[in-house]
Amino acid sequence: MNDLRGPDGKSLNPQLEMIRGNDPVPDVPNTAPGYELRLVRVDDLQSYSATFATAFNDPSPFGDLMKHSLPEGFFVVEHLPTRTVIASSAAAVYQKSQHPDGHSLQWVIAHSEHRGAGAGQATVAAATRVLADHAPTYSYLSTDDFRIPAISIYLKLGWQPLLFQDDQITRWQRIFGILGKKFDESGCPTSPPDQQSRLIN
Repeated sequence: MNDLRGPDGKSLNPQLEMIRGNDPVPDVPNTAPGYELRLVRVDDLQSYSATFATAFNDPSPFGDLMKHSLPEGFFVVEHLPTRTVIASSAAAVYQKSQHPDGHSLQWVIAHSEHRGAGAGQATVAAATRVLADHAPTYSYLSTDDFRIPAISIYLKLGWQPLLFQDDQITRWQRIFGILGKKFDESGCPTSPPDQQSRLIN
């Protein structure tokens, strides 16, 4: 299945979702020399927003993330020579009907000019660790079919595809094929853990 885009470059497919339980998170990888993983600061607004604009057409979510992120859950990687934010991920609470607890990984960004520094994976791992410590039962994330590098990181950190719509099997098969992996739909959940328990009870 091809990823359909509108005239603004955004995907027209409903976003894919992944979930993760509270099992231990692999160690947060070290970034390359000259880069530092740290918590966000208020004065990162301009630098964060500039890097965000290289990855998304949406308005910068910086202020909203500052309000919704879990304590010590909003991470950035700073490029020390230029003192600029070049990657970020946030462990936050955004409730939605399918995920009423709302614990989620939000707005993963990494500047394309700094590929290979390990910055994106470091922020995702750090935010995922916070979610594993704080989420009542599980966390979720939303992503697009074409964000293959990010999906590869999520899979390494224990996130699983959530097959809540029939057409997503084909979409995930395509993604796994690009990554050189075999997709086994039988090992993927079709509903969040809390919904499964309610159906049993």
